[in-house]
Amino acid sequence: MIDFLIKSTISLTLLLGLYHLFLEKEKMHTFNRFYLLFSLLFSFALPFITIEIAVESISKPLLLPNPIQTKNETVTIIKQEDVNYIPILLWGLYTAVTIFFIVRFGKNIHALLSKVRKNRTVSFFYSTLVLVKEKSLPHTFLQYIFINGDDYNNRNIQEELYTHELTHVRQRHSYDILFIEIIKTVFWFNPLLLLYKKAIQLNHEFLADENVVKSHKNVPFYQNLLLEKASWNSNFYLASNLNFSVTKKRLIMMTKTTSKSRALLKKLVFLPVLAGLIFLVCLKTTASEKEPEVWINGKQ
Repeated sequence: MIDFLIKSTISLTLLLGLYHLFLEKEKMHTFNRFYLLFSLLFSFALPFITIEIAVESISKPLLLPNPIQTKNETVTIIKQEDVNYIPILLWGLYTAVTIFFIVRFGKNIHALLSKVRKNRTVSFFYSTLVLVKEKSLPHTFLQYIFINGDDYNNRNIQEELYTHELTHVRQRHSYDILFIEIIKTVFWFNPLLLLYKKAIQLNHEFLADENVVKSHKNVPFYQNLLLEKASWNSNFYLASNLNFSVTKKRLIMMTKTTSKSRALLKKLVFLPVLAGLIFLVCLKTTASEKEPEVWINGKQ
């Protein structure tokens, strides 16, 4: 278990560092989305991969004295070992915390689906609008877009916001969040998973912002709209949020361009890193010895 945690943590750290250094600032969000998901899968699969290389070694002759039969006497010693309760306590603590996160995960899904059952719904393109009573920004979970019912009836929701949320639905961003959350319930003690979730969510917003800019072609208006909504305190555990990390990164990314050659070069950077990880973590050298020569009293 320790070996698994060490190897997976090394891989997670290196691949996330590579993402922040070379990929996050470039406008190739679809590739970045799958890079982050692949990094998680690869890092947890890496400890189970073993590549053995057999190295032949020369064995020394084995010299044995002339065999003399002797009477063997067997003495059995019974030693009472002390029970180590520390591993039991640690596993008990891990199990208890894991159950807590599993229950919390289930309750949050149930809370979102309960909103769907308890409120009026409207079919909207490839999604379903859920008209809730509380004042909140539009947010998305699976195919459901949760919006305030009064704002919907009074047509106070801008077209850009609908486009933003529809992008989350069509590109199935909720499945990425569910995936990372399932991993977090098992490996809750690893803080790197929080960083991965934040990177995945921010990349989702890059994708949604990019689609809004392409569809409406009014970057200044959309930027002002985001800044206007940024003051809303809307934090949803499993849903995609309009105002998630409305920072300088998102505003700059809307006007940024990345050439195809630069994007290709950035994508190729991670190939030698993957090869290096496999070489360092998975390569195992095994000695292949020839059968030793046995000599007894000078005779082979």
